[in-house]
Amino acid sequence: MQVEWKESALDTLADIYVLATVPQRELIAATVERITRRLGSDPWFLGESRGTEHRRVWFHFPLVVGFELVIGQPKVNVYHVALLLLPQTDGDESE
Repeated sequence: MQVEWKESALDTLADIYVLATVPQRELIAATVERITRRLGSDPWFLGESRGTEHRRVWFHFPLVVGFELVIGQPKVNVYHVALLLLPQTDGDESE
């Protein structure tokens, strides 16, 4: 199944990434990869429905994504992403 991150979700993700520390960025990047991979293989059972059976929200620490299954196509659109909470990191926060 094809997974497409909408431009608005990518813009928000970029803002989150810029404000994160290096260790937090690594966690975010790994989480985005897992989200994309799982949505590409089995999106019907991920998250919770929102409004319709084709729109869902999935909490996958440290992110939450809103996505929709495109009717009649093997495609998932990620239309929303937000930061839940980043773990505190030890060390230099200026990285």
